[in-house]
Amino acid sequence: MEKKTKFWMWGIGILLVFSFIFLIQEAAQNSQNCATTPAVEMNIGGHENINMHIHQELTITINGESVVIPASIGLPSAEVMRPIHTHDSSGKIHVEGTCPRDFTLGEFFDVWGETFTETCIFENCVDEDHRLTMYVNGVESLQWRDLILKNEDSIEIVYEEKV
Repeated sequence: MEKKTKFWMWGIGILLVFSFIFLIQEAAQNSQNCATTPAVEMNIGGHENINMHIHQELTITINGESVVIPASIGLPSAEVMRPIHTHDSSGKIHVEGTCPRDFTLGEFFDVWGETFTETCIFENCVDEDHRLTMYVNGVESLQWRDLILKNEDSIEIVYEEKV
């Protein structure tokens, strides 16, 4: 084989090895970012390249009145899609990620830009006359913001007068 040909083959081989190493490091970095970046700061871009896709139903009742969960939470522009978002006002939450990861109800409220704690929902806070209760699949839960969103969960948040 000619020296010039061997030189080019070695050069291409070395280039391929370094390219492969770079791609592996880039994939590891993206996976780490996916695992640690707050949902409100993430942009999954769209429905392609997702590793998970689950749904929950959320209902919120304030003093007997149902709250409409707005469409397009987590979809601030055509170029940005948060991993936790809504498409319509049905109360269905979509959780999609580019890596396997647990997302929480608190992260949904962060993406929404609304207050939710164990004592407050929006501007409604527990006091001597009112209570806040959360149910997951019909069972009272004290997980509040830490509730891990699981497929097909039905989440109900109720702020009401004490009886």
